[in-house]
Amino acid sequence: MDKKFIVSCFVSLLICLSFYLQPYKLIVIVGQSMMPTLRNGQIVLAKRESKYNRGDIVVIKDTSEDAIIVKRIIFTPGDYYYFILDSQKFQMVFLLDNSFRSILEAKSNYGDAVQEYKLGDDSYFVVGDNLNNSDDSRRFGPIKKDEIIYKVIKWILR
Repeated sequence: MDKKFIVSCFVSLLICLSFYLQPYKLIVIVGQSMMPTLRNGQIVLAKRESKYNRGDIVVIKDTSEDAIIVKRIIFTPGDYYYFILDSQKFQMVFLLDNSFRSILEAKSNYGDAVQEYKLGDDSYFVVGDNLNNSDDSRRFGPIKKDEIIYKVIKWILR
């Protein structure tokens, strides 16, 4: 075998592996849920990661629609989050600020209606930056780590 053939086989193998492993991916933002940070139609670069932190923007498998969604992590494994069961409006109101002051204020205003929940070792609470127009953990609950497929690392087009 000649050297040129071996090199071309090696390069072909690397290209196939990169497509298979997909460590990086270009994602097109669909919808308004991440406004003003990310806009509809904007392209971002995402990377496979093994560790995620509060504040990271992540790409999640949406198994209900066989699609992907982009959200921000606000609570990580082991974190506590609080919500108010509003029996007047038949809804849950989430406290997205877990500062001692906001929790104390909510408990003084709503008493036992303030519920506390601790995330599991493999769970994340995600929301869209556009809180008034986002389908997120406030509706579908915490997500598991294996549902996160990429972390957004760079905005390509604004």
